[in-house]
Amino acid sequence: MKKKEIIQIAIFLIIGIFLINTLMPFYTGSYKLMIVLSGSMVPLFLPGDIVITKSVDPNELNVGDVITFQVPGGKPGTFVTHRIISIGKVHSSTGEIRSFHTKGDANNIADDFKVPAFNVVGKLAFVIPFLGLLIDAFRTSKIFFILMVILPSGIIVLDEIRNMMIYSNPRRARKLEREQKKIAKKTYYKLEWRKLTQLILVSGLVFLGIVAFNLGDNGHIVLKSENKIDNSGFLPMVYTIKPDNPELMLDIYPWYGVLTPFNETKVNEYEVSAPDGVVAPSTYTQFNEIVVTAPENTPAEISTVPYILPVFWIVELAEISPYLPAVAEILIYTSAFTLFLLPLWCKKKVRGRHKKKIGLKRTLALWKRTLNLR
Repeated sequence: MKKKEIIQIAIFLIIGIFLINTLMPFYTGSYKLMIVLSGSMVPLFLPGDIVITKSVDPNELNVGDVITFQVPGGKPGTFVTHRIISIGKVHSSTGEIRSFHTKGDANNIADDFKVPAFNVVGKLAFVIPFLGLLIDAFRTSKIFFILMVILPSGIIVLDEIRNMMIYSNPRRARKLEREQKKIAKKTYYKLEWRKLTQLILVSGLVFLGIVAFNLGDNGHIVLKSENKIDNSGFLPMVYTIKPDNPELMLDIYPWYGVLTPFNETKVNEYEVSAPDGVVAPSTYTQFNEIVVTAPENTPAEISTVPYILPVFWIVELAEISPYLPAVAEILIYTSAFTLFLLPLWCKKKVRGRHKKKIGLKRTLALWKRTLNLR
């Protein structure tokens, strides 16, 4: 077995293991996908996003966790994803169990019910932006379905018919297969490391400049009772505040948010689609500056970065380090831009072509000498 074939098998095995580990939890039911329909948790996630919830023991949940639950007394199959603001106890047929009072981050008031532990589906694990809009377009838009499904399928069918016609002659088919095998053996991909290095450096510096110019305060601070945060950059900005004492997180209001650039005021409108008893605002307003209230002299860490990644991703990264969201934005956009320009630094080569070109030049030179054309 050749080295190239061993590398290909190893790559396929790694991809296969990754896919199995990723998809198995969805098959077993420990992870669930749900499309966001309302704006009650804006800007953490938006209508049209997909949320991934992970099964969890209700006894391990804490105030501040975002959970997905079945609305008490609601229609079966109707789920809501809101944040826990307090934890209590309720009596059930099996005895006393935990209950959770929830609230959407974009709502001014809490939900008018308590969620018993057995109604909890899971805890928010990840957010995939805009994927729900794509799925909804497949369901509702005939034009989108034709362009994205029927048309590609038709092209594939026509290509298969063409191949059947080409390979209908057994002798011709064998000849073509031999030629393709020869070309495949001679084909390889060459990485042009110089171009790749230059591209990474240039794009990295560009995105570093964009992120750095739109950064606000980052690091450790001591909060006052009122704290003004504004955006002086040219891009929308996400801020997150993480107190040293996690129990004080909900006492800081609002502890995360999105600020607009250039003294703008932006009003986002959303279609209200929520079960009975669940508050879902139809609008969400963003400002260039905001006053955050907090208990006096509360030590905390603040992170402010341009809004070029989903808010949920930024909040989760800021939980690890206030500087990590900025680093992640630079790395993600630099990597994406570099991959987009893949043909510039990874080129397909065929062995023997260069020799043929040299041979052709020599042949022409000999003809010129023979014909005395020099």
